Order: sequence, then structure tokens, then C-alpha cells
Amino acid sequence: GSVDDVERAFDDKQPFYNASAKVYIQPYPKDDLDKARQVYPSTILAGMEQGYVALYQKCPHLGCRVPWCQTSQWFECPCHGSKYNRVGEKRGGPAPRGMDRFPLEVSGGQIVVDTDPTQLVQGPPIGTDTTGQGQEGAPCV
Repeated sequence: GSVDDVERAFDDKQPFYNASAKVYIQPYPKDDLDKARQVYPSTILAGMEQGYVALYQKCPHLGCRVPWCQTSQWFECPCHGSKYNRVGEKRGGPAPRGMDRFPLEVSGGQIVVDTDPTQLVQGPPIGTDTTGQGQEGAPCV
């Protein structure tokens, strides 16, 4: 999507969702890049350094689509209750890791996500918390 469209979604405190790509695009806080560099591979860090992260919609537990919860400001899986902070790091439930992600780049006012299945990067391990973002309101699940 265009940077403008993505930023408009963020203004409404929600991720930008691309249904055909099956990804959410979320902002990645520049203040947390030092912590991210200790966890994420360079293919994912490149997008984070441009201010964004692309999260695959599928829960790594059993593959359900993980919707965004507007009240908690987290992703919450309705199937078995796994929860992830706004950058897809696991906060609870049975999932074996954080949400999987794809590389992205910003070019010519567009955010381009490489959704080739061979480029999918497994989500971060349990316990990863690069942003310190807690649940901000009532859960949806």
C-alpha cells in the first residue's frame, strides 16, 4: 500500500491490512531498534529501520487468522486465545512463537512487502518484548 494509506490506518490506531497479501503492516518504533537488532534477522530489520513491520495474518499455533483488537491494541487469536503485541511479539496463549513476518521496503511512496513464501521469517521466540507495549484496554478474546 501507499505510505499515505498505511499512515492513515495508524492515525486510527489500527494496522494497515492488505487482504490479498494476507499481511498487516504496523509501525515499528525507532526508539526500540537497538532491542530489535538483538532479535530480528537483517531481512526484517531493514523494514523496521524504515519504520514498519509486515506481519503474516496466520497464527503460528494452528493457522487461524489473527484479527486486531482495537480496545487492547494487540492482535488476539479467536481460536485458542494467543495474544501478540502491536509488533507481533507473543504475549500469551498456546502459540509457539510470535507472529511470522515478511521483509518489506519503502520505495517511491509505496510499502512493498515480499510475500514470496520462501521469504517468510518465523516469528520471534517466546519472551521477546522489544517494545514493552502492554495491553492498553479490554481484551477482545
